[in-house]
Amino acid sequence: MITPVFSGEGVCQRAHDDGRMLLKDIDFQLMAGARVAISGASGAGKSVFLRTISLLNLPAAGMLYRHGKPVHLSSSCIAQHRSQIAYVRQQAVLIPGTVRDNLILPFTLYHYRHVKFQPDYVQQIFQDLGKEEDFLERDATDLSGGEAQLVCLLRIVQLNPSVLLLDEPTASLDEDSARTVQRLVNQWQQANPEAAYMWISHSEQQVMEVGDEIWYLDAGRITHTRKSSQAGMQ
Repeated sequence: MITPVFSGEGVCQRAHDDGRMLLKDIDFQLMAGARVAISGASGAGKSVFLRTISLLNLPAAGMLYRHGKPVHLSSSCIAQHRSQIAYVRQQAVLIPGTVRDNLILPFTLYHYRHVKFQPDYVQQIFQDLGKEEDFLERDATDLSGGEAQLVCLLRIVQLNPSVLLLDEPTASLDEDSARTVQRLVNQWQQANPEAAYMWISHSEQQVMEVGDEIWYLDAGRITHTRKSSQAGMQ
């Protein structure tokens, strides 16, 4: 039996203000190499779902498993989980300084003290995406929205997480920038074939492009799933 790279049983979440149930007994399995698109109306619980399973917000009930092993909610286990199950927000958040400064930032954290920044690797990525040779030295305040999102995404994927949780990362971008973000995610997964992702999108076209499988959320539940008509196409 093949063990999912990431799974959950009975995952629940409540609103902090009034205790309303936002997620209701969600069971899920994400296999290695999976490309899952998540669709549903606004307020269906899509972002709450990703933030909960990434442990940015702790679940009200239920269990999460990485490679079949339960995820405990101690501070050290949560930090380890977030490094492997990485959440990418819709709005890019960069620190003052250059692109290089932003990409080096994770390596200043205790959890990544044994890992070194690889400028040649990120330079090659930017070159593949059509960026100029001195892009690493660009000031973060001079970047377009699409460029800023690329930097935020590369800041995460350079750390080789097992799973990316993408919360509408291209919602505020033009079509060309959105395509470039999709290319970066595809490059990351091609280089890490065991890696998987979940991608929230309100664009039906993008849902079909980024997902081999589509999960539909409504009122805090995964109501049904189906294969994409473009499954397997990059």
